[in-house]
Amino acid sequence: MVHVFLCSMGANLAPEANFSHAKALIVGLGQATYSAACYTQPVAIDTEHDFLNALFIIKTQLNAEQLKAEFNAIEEALGRDRSDPLSSEKDRPMDIDILGELSQHEADAAWQQVPDYLQDMCASLKPVAQQMELSA
Repeated sequence: MVHVFLCSMGANLAPEANFSHAKALIVGLGQATYSAACYTQPVAIDTEHDFLNALFIIKTQLNAEQLKAEFNAIEEALGRDRSDPLSSEKDRPMDIDILGELSQHEADAAWQQVPDYLQDMCASLKPVAQQMELSA
């Protein structure tokens, strides 16, 4: 079964290099289309490093649980210590999250998960998402 997911990615340690590495690894998981990336101020983390963030849509054979496991493996390959209980409060080389599945019944809920500071990225991805949903 083919799934289409709305995802986010962010990094504040070597962000440009880590974005490039993460995208290269995501290629093996399915067909991905990315928004433009932009720098944002840190949220819920005490750091001097801004985050590079982007949204992306991925069309994949993986279900949500399998995809999240692959995303976690990519984060760890890029140097994130997911075993640290405070990892969500520290600088990170990569953070990749699934915001929701873009099925006919769940698409609105997925788009509502996009944080306010990334809302401008949605406009470029929504037409792509509709095409991917139709061909899924």
